Amino acid sequence: MERLLFLEPMYGFSAQQEYIAVSKKAEAKLREMANCLVGTNDLIAIYIPEGTEDVYQVGSQKGRVVGAVRLLPMPDGKTIRDYYFDDLLTQERRWPVGWPCEVVFAPPEGQAPVLRTLVEQFFRPKDFQPYVARLQYGPIKLESKMANALYEKLKPYRLQ
Repeated sequence: MERLLFLEPMYGFSAQQEYIAVSKKAEAKLREMANCLVGTNDLIAIYIPEGTEDVYQVGSQKGRVVGAVRLLPMPDGKTIRDYYFDDLLTQERRWPVGWPCEVVFAPPEGQAPVLRTLVEQFFRPKDFQPYVARLQYGPIKLESKMANALYEKLKPYRLQ
């Protein structure tokens, strides 16, 4: 059985995504997520924050859950430090640790579900900011009702 278990913020995403990466302070969460997911069919939903800087050129992806990935086993000779993203503005290593993945779902631009809409549907309208604020510390575990709703919205956009 395949499920969405986590929500990961990223500042860009494509159907060719080969890895995810997180901040140094989220390294423990990345390792916990990998321990839970690698070798299973369970997935990570990818969210592009509403406040993403224009330099990342995400267009209408802002505020949307733009896809889902499955973590792959870490290749021999590689470590989490081999998978990183630099900040496009400062050229500094902003997300220094990551994990290889394969994309499972990738809706066309503009068709991905809006996270704010789902949070307001399942919680209260004023809960959106506290909900996404947790993402500044790395990936979060999805509540089952949110996970199920996101899965149903992403399911038509399976790549494999």
